[in-house]
Amino acid sequence: MRVKYHIVASAGVSLGCQAILHSWSATLGCFLSGVLIDLDHYLEYCLSRKKFPYRYKDLVDFCWYDEEGKVYLFLHAYEYLFVLWFVIYVFCLGKVWLGVAIGLTTHLVFDQWANPGKPLFYFLTFRIKNRFEKIKTVSDVYFQRKFKKAWEKI
Repeated sequence: MRVKYHIVASAGVSLGCQAILHSWSATLGCFLSGVLIDLDHYLEYCLSRKKFPYRYKDLVDFCWYDEEGKVYLFLHAYEYLFVLWFVIYVFCLGKVWLGVAIGLTTHLVFDQWANPGKPLFYFLTFRIKNRFEKIKTVSDVYFQRKFKKAWEKI
């Protein structure tokens, strides 16, 4: 999903979080975690291209159309969510942590639904098993989209 859609989705989920938890700090945690998890896209771009994406279009092209290389996305992993929810439950962490967990969970669920990864793509162990190779971890839809973009330029 693109950032603007994560902002809208996170705002809606955060308002729901506020209505249920009655905590502005949990609401803020939900919103920020739902949006800022995408910072790993910037990190991945910097590591791959050895420069910072000063134009947002460069980052989008890298994430959505670059078929070469690897896809790490270290913050996008269900394993982290399982641990976070377990720790929140076991240690009875406060509403802020609950808001953060809701924001992260919502983000990954929306990404799973909207992005062209294979069904296990958002499991870090799946990406590790496939050596983070984009060709092995993303679905064929991803590569069809790249072809469509190239076709539109003709």
